[in-house]
Amino acid sequence: MRKVREEIEEEDSTHQGGWLFADSFLALMVIFLATISFVPSLGGGLTGTGNIGNIAGGNYVKGLNIAYESFDAAQIKKDIDGFIAGERLPRNSKVLFAKIVGGFDKNTETDQEGQFRALLFSAQITKAQIAYFSSAKVDLGSSKLLKPNQIVLRLTLSP
Repeated sequence: MRKVREEIEEEDSTHQGGWLFADSFLALMVIFLATISFVPSLGGGLTGTGNIGNIAGGNYVKGLNIAYESFDAAQIKKDIDGFIAGERLPRNSKVLFAKIVGGFDKNTETDQEGQFRALLFSAQITKAQIAYFSSAKVDLGSSKLLKPNQIVLRLTLSP
């Protein structure tokens, strides 16, 4: 009697090659997104400078932290002019982002008092029409680490 041959069907995984490519691409994107930062780090000091990354398509962005105890438009202009000259930035540099932080006494006040002081300082900058702030986005904050009469400007400058 003749033996009947049974065909053994081998598994073909070539149709899953596209999924392997897509999953590999997805894994690389997750790793890429986990290793970059979208938020500039401005540092924690009251004064000083720092390079805070590439924002808004410019090839550089510089940060400046300045503390004030009273509003003085001429002094603010002078400080920004000095920073621009010291960092050799173009003279047409503008403030891209300004974080204004007001101080408050944590024993007798709430953080809203510090934010209100920052708001008043922002209004004074607007009223003084300082050219550097013409297109700046402003954020207000408060800090118990500052004295109630202190305001910190955290400025991001860009061409």
